[in-house]
Amino acid sequence: MKKQFHLDIITPTSIESFEQVDYVRIPSIDGLIGIRAKHAKAMIGLDTGEVRITLNNKHFFYSTSGGFADIAGEGVQLLLETAEKAETIDLNRANDAAERAKNHLKNPKADLDRAQAAINRAKNRITISKKFNQNK
Repeated sequence: MKKQFHLDIITPTSIESFEQVDYVRIPSIDGLIGIRAKHAKAMIGLDTGEVRITLNNKHFFYSTSGGFADIAGEGVQLLLETAEKAETIDLNRANDAAERAKNHLKNPKADLDRAQAAINRAKNRITISKKFNQNK
């Protein structure tokens, strides 16, 4: 039985492909979902969160702001609004974005849902960046 699968991460600006993926964990809108080879076919809505890819017993982390996962017999495609590798996240920029969004929450005329979503995205980027720095 085949124990690995093909994974594509597709964003509006890039495509990244992985061969022989052992496992991927994604942030669905209903909670975390783990995928291994031979997973049942599915189309899953994704939320802001962490994508964790396991290849050869090594973990790779990505921050995403949502999208869809298309799980098929040939592999998995993650169709994402954004996907940032943990090692490329600018921690200062993420902290600045969180502060700007927190300041918007103080403005009674601000779109509070939009400000809260920006805070969630920034916190997610910060968390994932720290995971990479801990695993160095």
